[in-house]
Amino acid sequence: MSDRPDWDLVVSVHPTYKGFGWVVFEGPLAPVDWGISSSKGNRSAKSMRRFQELLNQYQPSVLVLEKFAGDKTRRGARIQDLAQSMRGLAVNREMEVAIYPRELVSGLVADNPKAKRQQVAEAVCQLLPILRFRLPPKRAAWQSEDSRHCLFTAAAVAIAHFEVSRPNR
Repeated sequence: MSDRPDWDLVVSVHPTYKGFGWVVFEGPLAPVDWGISSSKGNRSAKSMRRFQELLNQYQPSVLVLEKFAGDKTRRGARIQDLAQSMRGLAVNREMEVAIYPRELVSGLVADNPKAKRQQVAEAVCQLLPILRFRLPPKRAAWQSEDSRHCLFTAAAVAIAHFEVSRPNR
């Protein structure tokens, strides 16, 4: 008998102004597939279609998101609406939905609740070296955030989910 618990497929997404980053896991530190979906024009509708295709392809049991609404979140209304629509679609499919605050994710993945996105991405690469080739370079103060960070945020949220939901031994 295996010591490892049976994990359901988990999809973690991180919506952005261009689309969303996503990672599908079959267990802790076991990514199956990942990517970044971006679009131009009618981004929310196109993102929802791509998200639905992702759910159809993998049939995950759990959707994991970073907290997208509330006092401390700095997300635009369109991104909040997109994340809420993704959550609603998952609920309609009778999927479990887990939402974690950024501070918890950063604390669990980078050992620092106030870690910047770059620090979290680097910590994800330590845990999942297969993603290292997608790691964006550190940005200068005048540069905007690299769109690849959404992939690493999605991975970090999933890693935190597995840590939080780990069965007690």
